[in-house]
Amino acid sequence: MAHSAVQRFYRYHAYFYDSTRWMILHGRRRAAQRLGLRPDCTVLEIGCGTGLNFPYVLEQLDARRGRVVGLDFSADMLRQAEKRVRARGWTNVELVQGDATQLRLGTKFDGILFAYSLTMIPDWPRAIQCAGEHLKPGGRLVVLDFGRFAGWGPLGAVMRGWLRANHVETLRPYVETLRKSFPSLEVFDWFGGYNFTAVGQKQGS
Repeated sequence: MAHSAVQRFYRYHAYFYDSTRWMILHGRRRAAQRLGLRPDCTVLEIGCGTGLNFPYVLEQLDARRGRVVGLDFSADMLRQAEKRVRARGWTNVELVQGDATQLRLGTKFDGILFAYSLTMIPDWPRAIQCAGEHLKPGGRLVVLDFGRFAGWGPLGAVMRGWLRANHVETLRPYVETLRKSFPSLEVFDWFGGYNFTAVGQKQGS
């Protein structure tokens, strides 16, 4: 049911998503840079939406050796992403429609990015688990998402309520759960808890 509601939400929002999200989705370039990519890396973005974050990843990659896979469960959002990929002439970007909790891509990645997507996934612990399974040893997982607005006083409750009405749940234990899979997790808060960026590295070499 929750997935169906989000599907309907993005069926409508896909058409004006790019013109509005710049006002609220802050810190995306900084989050992509925290992936610590080499020019030949492969990157998976889970919940890529219309591909707004692709430029921030691609600017770190070599066009011939690096590769980006963008995954989203909304066909409407991916249609907008496909238009962006074609318009920019990106030949090293692949788009996949799928469920973040049922990933079976048959490959592992040097970096995985969730940018304002994890808080919209009902079974988010399973999404974290699947992401970890698709990460190479030594690879980095970066999660950027809305925080709890802890420093916002009464306005924090207003923000959390507004986001909840838009299918975003901010009060789940995201960082605590990420730390179970990535013990050396680094967490960076911004603007009184408006958002957080969590950076984890998969153990192994």
